[in-house]
Amino acid sequence: MGRPWSFAQRVGAGSIASLLVALVLAGTSVVALLSVRTSSKARILDLSMDLLEVERLRRAFSDKVSSGRGHALSGDPLFAQDMAASRERFTATYQRLKPRLEGEPVATLLESAVHAELEHEESARTLILADDAGVDPKRMEELFEARVGETRRRAFEALQLLAERCEQRLALGIQEAVEADRRALVLILLAAGLGLAVAAVLAWVLTRRLRPLQQEAESSARRFQFLVEGVQDYGLDLLDPEGRVVSWNPGAERMTGYRESEILGRSAAVFYPPEAAGMHERDLERARRDGRLRTEGWRVRKDGTRFLAEVITTALYDRHGRLQGYAKISRDITERRRAERTQRLFAEAGRIFHQLLDPDLTVEELARMMVPEVADACLLYLLMPSGQLEPRAVTHVIPERQAWLLEAVQRYPPRPDASHGAWQVLRTGRSELMGQVPREVLAHVVDGPEHLALMEKVGIYSYLAVPLQVGHQSRGVFVLLTSTPERQLTLTDQVFVEELAGRAALALDNARLFREAQEAVELIGVAAHDLGNPLNTLQLLLRRLHRMELAAGGEKLRDGLGTALKQTQRLGQLLHNLLDLSRLSSGKLVLDVAPVDLAELTHEVVERFSEQAAEAGCKLMFDAELGLVGRWDRLRLDRVVTNLLSNALKFGKGHPVEVRVERLGSARARLRVSDEGVGIAPESQGRIFNRFERVPSSASQHAGFGLGLYIVRQLVEAHGGTIRVESVPGEGASFTVELPLMYLGVELGSEPSPAPPS
Repeated sequence: MGRPWSFAQRVGAGSIASLLVALVLAGTSVVALLSVRTSSKARILDLSMDLLEVERLRRAFSDKVSSGRGHALSGDPLFAQDMAASRERFTATYQRLKPRLEGEPVATLLESAVHAELEHEESARTLILADDAGVDPKRMEELFEARVGETRRRAFEALQLLAERCEQRLALGIQEAVEADRRALVLILLAAGLGLAVAAVLAWVLTRRLRPLQQEAESSARRFQFLVEGVQDYGLDLLDPEGRVVSWNPGAERMTGYRESEILGRSAAVFYPPEAAGMHERDLERARRDGRLRTEGWRVRKDGTRFLAEVITTALYDRHGRLQGYAKISRDITERRRAERTQRLFAEAGRIFHQLLDPDLTVEELARMMVPEVADACLLYLLMPSGQLEPRAVTHVIPERQAWLLEAVQRYPPRPDASHGAWQVLRTGRSELMGQVPREVLAHVVDGPEHLALMEKVGIYSYLAVPLQVGHQSRGVFVLLTSTPERQLTLTDQVFVEELAGRAALALDNARLFREAQEAVELIGVAAHDLGNPLNTLQLLLRRLHRMELAAGGEKLRDGLGTALKQTQRLGQLLHNLLDLSRLSSGKLVLDVAPVDLAELTHEVVERFSEQAAEAGCKLMFDAELGLVGRWDRLRLDRVVTNLLSNALKFGKGHPVEVRVERLGSARARLRVSDEGVGIAPESQGRIFNRFERVPSSASQHAGFGLGLYIVRQLVEAHGGTIRVESVPGEGASFTVELPLMYLGVELGSEPSPAPPS
């Protein structure tokens, strides 16, 4: 016989048995209550749906009646379409409602309503056909009420009665549900009383054991939440085994623009650009294989912009080795890479600017440095002394596209009158940035379909133009182009390029000054040599004249004095050119304007050169229109005519030289100096007006300083005029100067307005 249970054992066993019974009772009561409530809710829901469908029947029939009446009265086919659509809704609602009401008393009412609607449909169609047959529209409303009104009334009554019966069924069902809930409530109260008693005992026992564990778990969860939410510079997210986002932190939201509610449950492939299709799956595969993966690449934000991200993906496994998901740590490193690139480019630019003193080499190296580090293509325009904006460097990361870009630049140079582009940037000194260039905008700024086709072949997605400025003077324009969305130019790029352009402009200006200093040194040497020759000749002639005077030789004395006079004239012209050059270089040239007759002034110069023309074998022809008076600096205008005529006699030796002065329109005068000498090659015509430019010639006696035509152009432009050259090699050259005349009504004695320094 076994040992009897002790009191403690009995109490323990009783407690366990009571607990089991309480749990069974509570569970049974809860299940019964839930079953009753579920059944009641389902019944009420079904009755509510029946009533809702009946209301839809009534609404569809009412819409059909309204559309039918409108069609019968107006004949508008839109009402017929609405009537047909309403009847289709009525029929569809009936088809849904019929199976639900089978076996119910209200099924008969449903059929009655449908039958009445069918009679109304037939009556309405009869009336519509009568209208199509030509019934008088004035009687249409009476016919509509007589033929359709009765069937409409019966249909509405049947539907109203059906709705009332359905409402009664719903009310009865709600009452039955309430009664069932009351009965279930009594049961649940009894079960709850017993369950509460048992739960109190269990709570007292379990709380002492589980409370510390719960507190520790809550504390750990809070610390983890603080850690995740406190990280703002990194995106921390968890992925399920399929790569869908299941956890999201504020750092990831700030970096990508997606809120947690927008991204949870979506695949992380949404962050990859379109051209990286499949990369997300390959990254997860590598993370599963290696356990941890570190990558860098372009990602896409919610707004479509791109950023360079550093991503660390770690595969998560449980203790049984089953994959649970992935942990991803992401960081936006776009600015860091941009800063690194900026520092590297600045360092390389500093090396280029300090080592290269040739402007052409500096331009080429600068363009090479920008591609492909900053953009896919680079164009560098420089302002020439002639006032033209010429491309000095054209570079593209793809050689084939570089050829297309070069062709586009050469065939379609920037228009000076354009409201956008290189000339506008040069004039305003302000940069232009287009983060994205739509095709419509590109088609608007190009010069025709061929130009557009070339630029589309090059590919332009983003555009930036920055002026090369030294102080307040623009030396050129720096143009950058990109071809892909991930290389979109931004304000940050604009700030960087503006800083680099400022340094480049300063370096180019320094190189220019260095070159001019070298040329000035060369000029000083040549000038000293050339000034010495006429001075030595003059000294020898004067000594000879002194001896001849003693010998009283009259004829030889006149010849010697003439030669001495020519040498002094040459010396004076050279000195005046050097003086004007120094004033132009320093910006201190001021015109002493007064009323001057251009024909009279030109005639004086021609008379002065008559003897020199005879010695050169040139027939000097002069034709002038009188009365061409303007407010000009007589001394400087004399120098313009003198230099042009001197060049014509020098390069047209042995050929006729023509000087013509005539009126051009009502407000301008024209001076033309033409010779039939060696002429000027086409490639030299664009640069002969530049400083220190010499026209290549087979005759060594034609060599000069390259200052005469430069000073002529500067003086003409200072007077508000223009100068151009027309020449055919071997057939001579023709220089044309156009100057503004005095306005009508201006008195000759009026005070001249100050001219701007040239």
